[in-house]
Amino acid sequence: MEYRKEDIARVFDEVEKADSIVLFGHVNPDGDCLGSVYGMKRALKEFFPQKKVYAVGSHPKYLEELLDPSDILDEETYKKSLGFIVDVSDGARIEDKNYVLCKKLVCVDHHIANGTYSYPVFRDADAPSATLALARCLLLRYGRIPACSADLFYLGLVTDTDRFRCDSEPGTLEIAKKLIEVGADYRKLYAVLYRQDSASLRFRSYVYDHLKTSGKVTYVKVPRDAYAPLGIEENDASNRVDLISLLDGRPIWAQFTEQEDGSIRVELRSDGHYNVQITALAFGGGGHLAASGCKLRSLEDSEKVVEALNELPEVK
Repeated sequence: MEYRKEDIARVFDEVEKADSIVLFGHVNPDGDCLGSVYGMKRALKEFFPQKKVYAVGSHPKYLEELLDPSDILDEETYKKSLGFIVDVSDGARIEDKNYVLCKKLVCVDHHIANGTYSYPVFRDADAPSATLALARCLLLRYGRIPACSADLFYLGLVTDTDRFRCDSEPGTLEIAKKLIEVGADYRKLYAVLYRQDSASLRFRSYVYDHLKTSGKVTYVKVPRDAYAPLGIEENDASNRVDLISLLDGRPIWAQFTEQEDGSIRVELRSDGHYNVQITALAFGGGGHLAASGCKLRSLEDSEKVVEALNELPEVK
């Protein structure tokens, strides 16, 4: 996608006019969401030290040490602030519902548009991560990516590309190179993202003992009592879908994880030759060609998703 200064200006003109800014991400935040929210907080504080800049939302336990603390705000702070939404295409998926109190909203995202928007949105649906879109916007608008944001932008890029397995395009690797040159400590990030502990190994054992196959699909159903007694949080458990990637050459894999409220979080992945987003959209979710998700009411409904995945045509 071509990045035009006038498109970026619609968002960043509002940012520059605001005295107070609150950054919002999505429910069940992943590395890209958190890298976007907290990376942009650091960037905006460096570019505009006179502004008040806040970031709100939960932290999954496994990423806590990489992130700054979330801000706890009163109602008046929301009301006098610009709400800056990142990595979200649907208002229903914004985690902190106080975004509706903000006097204005803007958004930078990399998902396919879900409806129309009453506020300025910069969207690159071809970008593999929201952090990549944000980094390109900063480069074009301000000529640089602040060193303080490099680690977090790289976190988003490496997690949403599955360590560049889903996207190793030249433009993606060029941004990765820039982030490392600026100071992203990829060794530290990988040490956090890929370390193991005894609880994780027991969870792996459950997944490997309970995986199933059907046609082109490998999948696993994970009830809450399979991970909660291990001390693993639901967001962390739900993000283990790649434990069953490409099993015996199957190009699609899926994980169905029961949440505390009884709903089922669905993570869908492919080798890039099948567009799992089609299936996610059919079940009320969304995402990208090789990585998407949705929610179900019960684990029994997972078989319908597997059936739909097996009906996907190969992308030519």
